[in-house]
Amino acid sequence: MDYIIYLIYKFFEFLFRFLPRVFMKNILHFMAYLGYVLDKKHYKIAKANLDLAFGDSKTEDEKRDIIKSSLINMAYNLYEFIVLQKAPLDSMKKKIHCVENEEIILKLLEENKKIITVSGHYGCWELSLPFFATYYNPLTIISRKLNNRYINDIFTKARDRQNLQMCEKDGAAKCIVKSLKNSRTIALTIDQSINPKQGVDVNFFGHRASQVDSPVRLASKLGAVIVPIFSIRDGFEKHRLVFLEPIEVKPNMTEQEVQKLSQNLSDILEEQIRKKPEDWFWQHRRWKLYYPEIYKK
Repeated sequence: MDYIIYLIYKFFEFLFRFLPRVFMKNILHFMAYLGYVLDKKHYKIAKANLDLAFGDSKTEDEKRDIIKSSLINMAYNLYEFIVLQKAPLDSMKKKIHCVENEEIILKLLEENKKIITVSGHYGCWELSLPFFATYYNPLTIISRKLNNRYINDIFTKARDRQNLQMCEKDGAAKCIVKSLKNSRTIALTIDQSINPKQGVDVNFFGHRASQVDSPVRLASKLGAVIVPIFSIRDGFEKHRLVFLEPIEVKPNMTEQEVQKLSQNLSDILEEQIRKKPEDWFWQHRRWKLYYPEIYKK
């Protein structure tokens, strides 16, 4: 079965690389439409999340439009994941029409600061990661091996070419410490529900949610600064990369201080999602720990 999926992947890789751009965009929109019509499970998850996050402040039509656009964004990410496996830096640069507050990251790198970037599954993360690692500074991310060994081999080789190091969750702390000592930047996401023993509780869209506290704890322990970063989609193969002001983290933080700064990071992510909700990945059970009933309706 793994090899059959690999062959399907290679077929889509061929299509994505050689079809004219206008046809490719239409195909991706059609794939998103099929997902919207056929994948009732993830439609219900997305709808439950939107109902909890926005309540009656958005109409049913607005929520459906956000779900449709979010699926298009996912299809675009799939496309970028495939076509960027062998893409040179120039190809990536053409897709990013604007970098906001670039001076922030350039100054930190010039000062040889230890940097931890934080973001979520927002915009085109499949472009922002390799672009950062290739253009600004080698990057280390926390990831797990793909279940399909053939596709995982492709993925690993591509990440190596793009200056992207992958640390598995088991042993991630040691990997991150070593990466920072080697002047690599660390990229962490904060938008998935986790075991409360591995993080802190935050208020996210007015509701209790679990969130990793590793960005704060690592920055405090290792003397790093935290830089929020977002990739914002402005169209097909047209993106903005936005750096926000760096957050200085003091050493030896108390538990209360860790929670407070983690909440600050959650607020930053929420503010960006509210500005452009269709760019976020609504199809995961973000509030499953404290509101499991919303996903059973």
